[in-house]
Parts: sequence; C-alpha cells; structure tokens
Amino acid sequence: MNYTCLVVEDNLSTLTMIVNMLGNIGYQNVVTARNGREAWEKIQSSEAGIDIVLSDMLMPEEDGLQLLQRIRNSEEYWHLPFIMVTCVDDLDRIMSVTEEHIDAYLVKPVTEAVIRAKIYSAIKKTYDPDPYHQALFLGKKYLREGQYDSAIQSLEEARDLQPGQSATYFNLAQAMEKVGKMDEAEANYKRCKDCSNDLYVRSLDGLARVYQHRGDHASALEVLNKGIEISPNTADRHMDLAVELKAVGNTSGAKASMARALRLSRKEAQLPQRYIEACLDLGMDKEAESIMQRNMSGDMEDIVLLNQMGIVCRRRKEYERARKYYRRALEIAPDDEFLNYNYAVLLVDLKEYKSARSHLYHVLRQNPDSENALSLIIKLDKREAT
Repeated sequence: MNYTCLVVEDNLSTLTMIVNMLGNIGYQNVVTARNGREAWEKIQSSEAGIDIVLSDMLMPEEDGLQLLQRIRNSEEYWHLPFIMVTCVDDLDRIMSVTEEHIDAYLVKPVTEAVIRAKIYSAIKKTYDPDPYHQALFLGKKYLREGQYDSAIQSLEEARDLQPGQSATYFNLAQAMEKVGKMDEAEANYKRCKDCSNDLYVRSLDGLARVYQHRGDHASALEVLNKGIEISPNTADRHMDLAVELKAVGNTSGAKASMARALRLSRKEAQLPQRYIEACLDLGMDKEAESIMQRNMSGDMEDIVLLNQMGIVCRRRKEYERARKYYRRALEIAPDDEFLNYNYAVLLVDLKEYKSARSHLYHVLRQNPDSENALSLIIKLDKREAT
C-alpha cells in the first residue's frame, strides 16, 4: 500500500510493535516520531508526504491532543486522517480529545485486526470517499475558506445523502451561524448534540454563541456550564463563561472563571484580543498587561497591540491608560498614520484640542487625503467657531 503512515509514540517498544503491525498488514511506508513536536516537523516536510497519523495521547514535550490541534488548525493539513492511540482512562482527557475531529481510537493493547480496520476506514473516507464523505469534505473546505453559501449547499447535500450524521449538522450549523441564520444554526447544533458523542461539547459551544448573539444570557450560561461539567479543561469555554457571568452581574464568579481560563491557557504562546478585553472589563488590569506582553514578538506586533489596547481603554473611558499605550506606541513609530489619528481622537475626548490638531496635521503630512483626519479637523473648526 502506497500510503505513508506517521506513528507518534514515546515508548520505544510500543512504537516498534505498531510499526511491525503496519508492515504485516501491508503498510511499508512508515515514518516515526517520539513526540508531537517532532511529528509536526515531519508532517510539514515535503519529503515525508504523510497520509495518515497514528499518535499516542500522552507524550513529553507535546502530546497527541496538541498535535491534533496543530493539524486541525492548519491551512494545509487540516484534513489529515488522525487515529488516537491511548490507554488513558481519564474522562477529562478523553473529552478534551473528542472536541477535535478524530477518525478513530486505538485502545492499547493494539491488535492487527483492529488497526487494519481502523486505518482502512480512515483512509477510504479521506482518499476514496463515497458521495456522502465527498460532500462533507467539500462543505468543510468551503467553510474554512469563507465560502459559506457553497458550504451550506454541499453540507445540505451531505445531510440528504446520510441523514443523522453529527458532523454534517455541526458544520452546517457553523455555516448558518456565519451567515447570520441563527435559528437554523440553533436547530442544527441541537440535532448534532442529540446524535453525537464526539461533537456534543462543541455543539454546546455553538449554542452558547447563538444565545450570546440574542442576549439570552441564562441559556448561554446553562449550556456553557454543561460543557464545562463534561470537559473542564478548555480555556476558551471558561473565558466565555466569565463574559456571560459578568453580563448577569456576577462579577466575582466572572473573575474566578477568567482566572481559570488564564491558568488553562498559560502554555499558549499568544492569546486572542478578546482575552485582553475580558480582563479589562473585569478590572483585571495586570492580567491584561501580562497577556499583551506575552503576545508581543517584535516592534510591529508591539504597535498593533498597543494601538488595540489604546482603543479598548478609550472605549471604556479609561483615558489615562489609553494615553499611556498610545505614547508607548508612538515612541516606536512616531509617523504611523493610524496611531497619530487614534491618539488625536483620544485627545479630543480629553478636550486637549491643540495637541489633537498637532497629531492630525502630522497625519495629513503623511497622507494628505486622510478623510478621517480631515473630518475631525472640520469638527474641531466648527466647535471653535461656536
């Protein structure tokens, strides 16, 4: 068989056993790695040409779950068949894995008969798909590319070919959510939840987003708490819970959930901007600063983050904090058009009109056609004339 298998296992005897089994059932092209980090490097190697991944769950440096997340979040390799090999009897860890799409589990001790069946099924679905799996693949591909109408069309075709498949409902719900069809999104997330084990928790997350969109905080809290009860180690879910608790006035509970989210995400190199905003909303300024510092990896990124922090603080009327961020950013890039304009807007809020004009004129020297700067100068002129 010409498919190349990547086996990821830190235990040498288990690794050797699986490689031998693969050879016995006809898979001669086998690449090995001892942890997720090494495996990811081999996946990205054009020479390896990996077609399917069999990975242990618990490994040093980077485990199977982290490797799976890397693959599913990548632009090039998101579709790779992935089989998780585990003897773990830890429900929390198992549920964490099932939040990402996997094609099969292999529970140790592995047998040749089981490994043959699991690999054959995973490879066939990906590389020789029946009409249902072909339509599902196209729907997921279009969804990732932002072609939501095409995604909906393909996923509805998949649903008609095989009704009752949780993956179809889940991806269809995501596509409906993206185009603002929240009633249809809710209905499909509920169908997924009712017929799924592996996508159950993620369908709860989807329902939470739908309820958040509607301002139905009680329902959002209910499904988020249910998701956390099943799978308590996902940082984003605790952060979303913090936002909802804050919305209903439970500030102490919100701070506790936010702190848990930060603990769970401490190994992440960077965090989304919404973590910073959530911390600021809760008065967790030190934590927000810490995230910002963590996200910085060079002068240009520094400018972007400092500018974002300035915007966030100005929106919350934390003017002096906003001033601090803009000044730090302008020390790095004194001629940046957007920094100077945003700082001018802040100075207008502070009624420091002369300084605001100075920064607006600086913008116009860089870009004489800046409509935003010209518009703000006209407003200042009118204000001074009255």
